[in-house]
Amino acid sequence: MSEQSRTHRKKGRPRLAKNWSADLLNERSREYFAKCDARTREVVTRNGEIVTVSNPAPYTIEGLCSYLDVTRNEFYAWRKRNDALGIKAQKVHNKIMDNRVTGGLDGTQNSSFAQFMLKNNAPEDYRDKMEVVSDVSERTAAMFEEWGKTWERK
Repeated sequence: MSEQSRTHRKKGRPRLAKNWSADLLNERSREYFAKCDARTREVVTRNGEIVTVSNPAPYTIEGLCSYLDVTRNEFYAWRKRNDALGIKAQKVHNKIMDNRVTGGLDGTQNSSFAQFMLKNNAPEDYRDKMEVVSDVSERTAAMFEEWGKTWERK
């Protein structure tokens, strides 16, 4: 059996949520990352040859969950746990976010889409920061003070 068919093969029935362990998540997430890293594509060179080049797939929460045959909500629930599975889920999530940030910065991934995915998959860490500046110049403040005095006289 080839390495590729072995990594794409489903491994029996989906596991129940209570049967997942940190070791199993570690093993299956490594398989997912290896699958993403092994992706290739064919390109035509200037002299007309067709060559296969590396074309790693971006890591995604959705891709991982699909590979693990779990829901996003289930994965997020794991991240909130305070046990070994929760810590491993958080580390896996961090690796996916690192891949997204690095890909957006080095141009191997669309930076706008990477930003969108970060904001939606980790809103507690990535969001547009809105600041309201209430800065009144001294001149404007002096005008208000003068108007206030005028209104008090009336």
